[in-house]
Amino acid sequence: MVIKSSSMRNLLFALTLLSASGLIAQNRSINFETGNLASVLGKAKKENKLIFIDAYTTWCGPCKQMAKAVFTNDSVADFFNARFVNYKMDMEKGEGIDFAKKYEVNCYPNLILINGDGNLVHRSAGYLESTVFLAFARNGLTPGKTFVDLKTGYEKQGLTENNVTAYLELLSGACFNSSSVVNAYISSIKEADLVKPANWQLVKDYIQDYRSREITYLIKNAALFEEKVGKRETNQKIVKMGAGYFEPYVQAKEYDKAAFEKAKEEFKNLNWPNSEKILFDADLKIKYRFDKPAFYASASKDFLKYNNENAGALNSIAWKFYESVTDKDQLKAASEMAKRACELENNYPNLDTYASVLFKLGDYTEANKMAELSIEKAKLAKLSPEDYKETSELLKKIKANLK
Repeated sequence: MVIKSSSMRNLLFALTLLSASGLIAQNRSINFETGNLASVLGKAKKENKLIFIDAYTTWCGPCKQMAKAVFTNDSVADFFNARFVNYKMDMEKGEGIDFAKKYEVNCYPNLILINGDGNLVHRSAGYLESTVFLAFARNGLTPGKTFVDLKTGYEKQGLTENNVTAYLELLSGACFNSSSVVNAYISSIKEADLVKPANWQLVKDYIQDYRSREITYLIKNAALFEEKVGKRETNQKIVKMGAGYFEPYVQAKEYDKAAFEKAKEEFKNLNWPNSEKILFDADLKIKYRFDKPAFYASASKDFLKYNNENAGALNSIAWKFYESVTDKDQLKAASEMAKRACELENNYPNLDTYASVLFKLGDYTEANKMAELSIEKAKLAKLSPEDYKETSELLKKIKANLK
């Protein structure tokens, strides 16, 4: 269809108006009160509304981002301006200091709803995108879905395998330290129940003392845990706890060889699963701290053997070799580690390490292939040229040696 010039002008004018109105519609933001907390409480009580408190600090990046990108969202602004009395408080100045203590503000931003009497109703913490922030607000207005209602409900029920994860997520979402809750819950359940999925997750994530009842039970019943939760997860936890056994020696200011050797003999007598790997790791850490040449000699010989399925560990150690080693045999060992890391996870960082080690070895043809592939992977991962600048420079050096 052909549009006459006058009609075209009218259409363009209408589109301009629509565009302009759209721009105006995007300029709304949450209106925050300028008085003090007492006046805000009074206004909320008078209007029978809850108060939204943006508990922030001046140095908090996510706080600034929410103020810029979320509080200025039209839907957010309309919802909060219609339903809440809104107030911003710096938690490190003036009345914010006492507010932070009273309401246990542990991180920023803390997003808090209180009523006109100052009683907590609902809360969350951290940067929330607009849709999530609106969902937070709606839950705060819905009996049974508020932080206080949910927390009270869980505590009245008593924590069980069925609700403990949700309860802990509620606490962590408000930036509360839940370690004491976990310890109290875990200590209250039977050892035989530690293998249940929710309980195992808590053991895996929270229990860090290798001498604890839970870890002692895990060690004695490793086969059961392997069957129920998987061999890899079970072994990873056992190895991590074994590292804790030797931590005092690894972190010591000076190397006490006699004490460390005695600890190794004592550990062997405990008959832990994966004890061979645990002892290897402990030895390696000691050598890295106190005898670097011995570290590289030991790692080149056995690191791949004990970490054959751990791409991150293989990549990390191969890069250490690239930075510090000149011995050809040790570099060859590093190339095997880097190669295995790429087989496990064929991504940009692993390929970049592999290319670097090959270049240092003088295998320019293979290094060229790996460097080009690593850059391809970087582009697929939408990394910027600046992110893979060092790989690009490496590739130039490799190509110069191929001529």
